[in-house]
Amino acid sequence: MKKLSFILVLIMCVSSVFAQKSKVTGAQNYLTSGKLDKAKEAIDEGIQHEKCLNYPKAYLVKGKVYQGIFGSPLPAYKKLEKNPLDIAYAAYLKALELDEKGKMLKPVKAQMTNMIPDYTNEAVTRYNEKDYDGALAAFEKVLEIESMDLFKDNPVVDTVVIYNAGMAAQKAEKFEKAIKYYKQSIDYNYGRAKTYAYLSKVLKANGDEKEAVDYIHKGFELYPNDPDMLVELINYYMFGGEPQKAADYLDKAIALDPKNATYYSAKGQLYDKMGEADNAVAMYKKSIELDPKAFIPRYNLAIIESNKVSKHHKEVNEIMDAKKYNEAIKVVYAEYEKVIPYFESALVVKPGEKNTLLILKEIYFKLRNQKETYLEKYNKVKTQLDGMQ
Repeated sequence: MKKLSFILVLIMCVSSVFAQKSKVTGAQNYLTSGKLDKAKEAIDEGIQHEKCLNYPKAYLVKGKVYQGIFGSPLPAYKKLEKNPLDIAYAAYLKALELDEKGKMLKPVKAQMTNMIPDYTNEAVTRYNEKDYDGALAAFEKVLEIESMDLFKDNPVVDTVVIYNAGMAAQKAEKFEKAIKYYKQSIDYNYGRAKTYAYLSKVLKANGDEKEAVDYIHKGFELYPNDPDMLVELINYYMFGGEPQKAADYLDKAIALDPKNATYYSAKGQLYDKMGEADNAVAMYKKSIELDPKAFIPRYNLAIIESNKVSKHHKEVNEIMDAKKYNEAIKVVYAEYEKVIPYFESALVVKPGEKNTLLILKEIYFKLRNQKETYLEKYNKVKTQLDGMQ
C-alpha cells in the first residue's frame, strides 16, 4: 500500500512537471505570435508550479516575455508591468543559476546582449524625465551586465555609460557614486575637461574641498584653454577670497571668447566685490551690449547707480541749512529719476522680478510728490507686489 502511495505521488509530480512545461511552451508560442498579454499570463502561472522540478527554461521564457513587454510599442502591453526589464533581468539570472548542464549560457547571453541597449534607453528616458535615481540604476545595470562572466571573452569598457552614470549620480545627489564614476571616466580619458569640472563640483558638494581644488588644477593643466575649466577656476577664486586670481582667469577666458557676455558680467561682479564701481559699470555695460536679454548685468548696474544716489541722499540729509537742503534735494530727486530706467529695463528682461519691483516701489515713493506719474507708478507696483504675497 505504501508502495502504491509512492507511485501515485510520483505520477502527480510528473504530471505537475508536464503541466508546468505546457504552460512554458504556451507562453513561448504566445510570445512568438506577439500576444504578450497571453504570454505573461501563461508564464506567470506556469512558473509557480515548481514543487517537483526547477525548470531553467521557464525563467528564460519569462525573461523574454518581460523583455518583450518593455520593447513593445503598444501602450496596452506597456501597461502590463511597471518595471519589466528588472523582472526579465532577474529571470535570466535565475535561469543561469538553475542551469546545471550549461544549456542556458548561449540563449541567456543573447538576451543579455539585447538588454544592454534596452537598459541604456531606459536610463536615457528616466534621465530626461528627471528621474535621476532611476537613470542611475539603469546605467548601473548596463555596467553590471557588461561585467558578467558571459562576456569575459570580449570585455567591454563602456566609457559613455560610466560617464553618464556619474552625471545621473550627481543629479541624484549620490555624490560618492558620482565621484566613483567620474574618476573612472578620467582613468579612461573620457569626457576631457568636463569630467574634471564635474568631479570637482561633486567633491566639493561631498565636503572634499582640498581634493576638489586639486582636480580643478589638474584639469586646467591638461586643458588650459577649455571654458569649463576656466569657469570652475573663476568661480572657485571669486567666491574663495582670492579675487585677483579670479580676475586673471577671467581675462584669459575673455581672451579666448571675447563675445561671451557672461564673462564680462562675471568680471563686473568681481569689480563690484572689490569696490571698483566704475570698472564694474564698464563690464556690465559691455555684457549688456553683447547680450541685451541678460538680466544680471542690468540689475547689478541699476544697483550701483542706485547706491550712488542713496549715498548722496544721506549726505544731503546732513545739511542743516534749509535753503541749501532744498536746493540739494532737488538734485537728488533728479538723480533718482535717472536711475529709474535702469531698473525698468531690468523688468523688461525679467518681468515681475520681486527685488527690482521693491526697489522701484521705494524710488517711486520718494518721487511721489515731484510728479503725479510717480504716485501712479507707486500704486501700480504696490498692487503688483501685494498680489505676490
